[in-house]
Amino acid sequence: MNPFGLDGVPCLLGGTSPDWKFDQAVMGTEPLTVVRRGAPGSAESLRTALILLVFTGFMAASGWLWRWDLLLYDLQMGWMTRAAADDIVIVAVDEKSLEAIGRWPWPRYWHAELIDRLSRAGARAIVFDILLAEPDPNNPEADRRLIQSVAASERVYFPVILEQRRQGGMLVETLPIPALANVAAGLGHVHIDLDPDGIARGVFLYEGLGEAFWPHLTLSLLHGLDPEHFPLQSPPPSRPSPEVQRISRHTHRLIPYAGPAGHYPRYSYSQVVAGDFEAEMFRNRIVLVGVTATGIGDALPTPLSGYGVPMPGVEINANILDTLRRGDVVTPVGSLTQMLANALIVMVPFLLYPFFPTRAAPLVSMLVLALYLIACGVLLRGMGIWLPPASGLLGLALSYPIWSWRRLDQAVRYLNEQLERLQREQMSMPVHPPLGDLTSAMQFLSRLMPLQGWVVYDAVKEVPLMQDGANLGAPLPGLEVGTWTRSGAETWTLVARPEGAWQLGLCWPRNRVPEREGLRLLSDFAKQFSQPPRHRDGGVLERVELRIAQLRETTVRIQRFRNLIQSAVGQMDDGLMVINSHGQVVMSNPRSSHYLGHLQESDLLGEDAYELLRVLEISGGGNWEEAFRRVMLEGQAMRFEAGRAPETELFVQLQPLVGVETEFHGMIVNLSNIATLKRTERTRAKMLNFLSHDLRSPITSLLSLTQSQQNCQGSGEALAKQIEPLARRSLKLADDFLRLARAEAVEAADFQELDLISVACNALDEVYVQAKAASVAVNGEFPEEELWLQGDPTLLERALLNLLENAVKFSPSESRVTLRITRRDDRVVCEVTDQGPGLPDSLQGDIFMPFVQSPPVAAREFRGVGLGLSFVKVVAEKHRGRVFAANGEAGGARFIFELPAQQASAD
Repeated sequence: MNPFGLDGVPCLLGGTSPDWKFDQAVMGTEPLTVVRRGAPGSAESLRTALILLVFTGFMAASGWLWRWDLLLYDLQMGWMTRAAADDIVIVAVDEKSLEAIGRWPWPRYWHAELIDRLSRAGARAIVFDILLAEPDPNNPEADRRLIQSVAASERVYFPVILEQRRQGGMLVETLPIPALANVAAGLGHVHIDLDPDGIARGVFLYEGLGEAFWPHLTLSLLHGLDPEHFPLQSPPPSRPSPEVQRISRHTHRLIPYAGPAGHYPRYSYSQVVAGDFEAEMFRNRIVLVGVTATGIGDALPTPLSGYGVPMPGVEINANILDTLRRGDVVTPVGSLTQMLANALIVMVPFLLYPFFPTRAAPLVSMLVLALYLIACGVLLRGMGIWLPPASGLLGLALSYPIWSWRRLDQAVRYLNEQLERLQREQMSMPVHPPLGDLTSAMQFLSRLMPLQGWVVYDAVKEVPLMQDGANLGAPLPGLEVGTWTRSGAETWTLVARPEGAWQLGLCWPRNRVPEREGLRLLSDFAKQFSQPPRHRDGGVLERVELRIAQLRETTVRIQRFRNLIQSAVGQMDDGLMVINSHGQVVMSNPRSSHYLGHLQESDLLGEDAYELLRVLEISGGGNWEEAFRRVMLEGQAMRFEAGRAPETELFVQLQPLVGVETEFHGMIVNLSNIATLKRTERTRAKMLNFLSHDLRSPITSLLSLTQSQQNCQGSGEALAKQIEPLARRSLKLADDFLRLARAEAVEAADFQELDLISVACNALDEVYVQAKAASVAVNGEFPEEELWLQGDPTLLERALLNLLENAVKFSPSESRVTLRITRRDDRVVCEVTDQGPGLPDSLQGDIFMPFVQSPPVAAREFRGVGLGLSFVKVVAEKHRGRVFAANGEAGGARFIFELPAQQASAD
């Protein structure tokens, strides 16, 4: 047997005993874990998660991990390349054009010629990424021709830039020469926003001094081509005051580049000016004109700049144009959203860790990390949203080490606490009843309570799993574990299970829905089926050899003490069983199996206690269903005799098991062998009957002789009068002994159905003569309906007569004695009251003992033998009733005689 339980902690309740057996599902096999796995919202996990949440949120807000965010963005951009748009072409001022035309800048009639050729070729739009901010003083004719060509084309767009013309100078907006700007189809800024690492990843769609007047050049182009689908958000541009030094920008978007530099088709400027191209090459295409030659261009690095090759500004504008037109721009989330998303993602592992073994926790954190990275990629590629994940990934990477650290600290603290507790307590024997078959458990419940039907639903799939009896409705919403919710004649609760949860519904008669004690039993009944997931780890969280060694030593001492208890209980002559709320035997000893006819005690464990005990026939006609119901529902202790043929006679004691720390709801069954005692009692009864009969016969003859002598004159008459009272007292003593013997010998099998009202009337008739002689009135107060029960009419009549005779004997003249019979639920109550002196307090508890008499009263002195009330008690107990005495509030004595009633008719 492995001496260690879960997480390497020694089991406190291991071992077995040959004499005293526990159900292995209850005792001895369930190990004691280091850290009890609780719900995901445990305090320790919550504290750890909150610490990491604050740390991650701070990292996201501070931006310290921006390099890692940009690196992750660039990596994903490399996987998002696409084919270049076939209607966007670039006319590049490249090295070949510089060789053919000459040194830059060129005379502007070259630009006019280019615009004329592209216009004649059918270009849809011409975008100049070349700033023409000042007129050419050496060639004003070329400026006029350029203006004429732009005006004739009506499809040419020019850039606007914001610049400082000298170090420390003012910021200015530089536009094309006024005449050229007036005839241009549109203007826009061409500024590219560089990230802190100098890479061009995004652009502000609107920018300007003072106010963001200028849309991006490509956005201005798209507005000119399709004003309905690409409206401009800013008012028409107007020059701000020269003193305005603040640059205003808004609507920042990231550019998903179609590919690296050279991805869009290029044509040499000199080639196009010379007309060296096919006629359809530029028809219905957007032509971007810009500089790509080394040394004079504005090439910038991009996320796709492989091997350090920058991308010319004109091609960056081509990517922006294509992206805006396709609607594929990437929108970065706001700072608050980024902080919240990255902070909250670190809570996920702490919600998942309790549902996985410790060895799987690193995989859980890695899986969540991978899923978060994938989710950010899906947002980027599928929805065009960029969520920088670096701070969240860092928090996820740290979640398992921090959780392990806190778990380790908790385990060590737990070991210390357990060691201190075990050193204070030398034994710990928790009892957890085993799970039984649901159908069998429901059958047992139906024996205790009026259950008409039941159903079990899968709370996850919302489908019935098992059902029986009357049909129930759909499960109630909002059910909670451990709480029963009532709906009409139905009660519902939620039962936690490893695979999710059960919705358990029970159907009752409408006027018999369980309350109070019934609900307590139902709560314990449902609790037995609750089975939270068990997480079995392969080893301890950390080697804490010293603490484990100390726990092992303490456990050995506890084990020895437990074995001592097992041996002592196993050698008892009485049979002992413990039964849970499912009606199953969870503990037993060898003697109990012997009394019930089994070879070994293991045959009893887990079995239905009702079926096992049915082999014992209850004396007096009782039944086990009623006994179980009274013990487990009403909390009453039961004591009665039962037997099993041929010679097993037992005294059975049923005791409810309540108020224990284990919250175990059930009962204890104790079986005591009384066969020898019963044989002795039968022998005593025979001898008593024999002696009573033989003593009565000579006394009767003696009375006859004294009566005959009283008619004679002389000394014999006086002697007869002295002998007669003594003979009559001896005869009464013999009669009382005989009646008591008959009452003790009566069996429930000999009972018959009788009407107690008729029996009471006969008793009143018998006492009438005595009452009249004593001047005492005797009244009877009976209900109108008949009261039927099982019993011996002769014994019951004599018991009531004894109570009435005592009441008349101790009542003063002109007083009243009342016999009142009422029915209270399932009991019949006979109450005899008088107006005498009452009972002394010292005798009220012992008045029914044999040979106990009341002291003499002042008015009279009565003598008896003290067997009348003892006879009444024996009759009450034989009829499964009881009798007790008390003093009335207005004086006098009260004798209450209770019997169980039954529903029966006179037929």
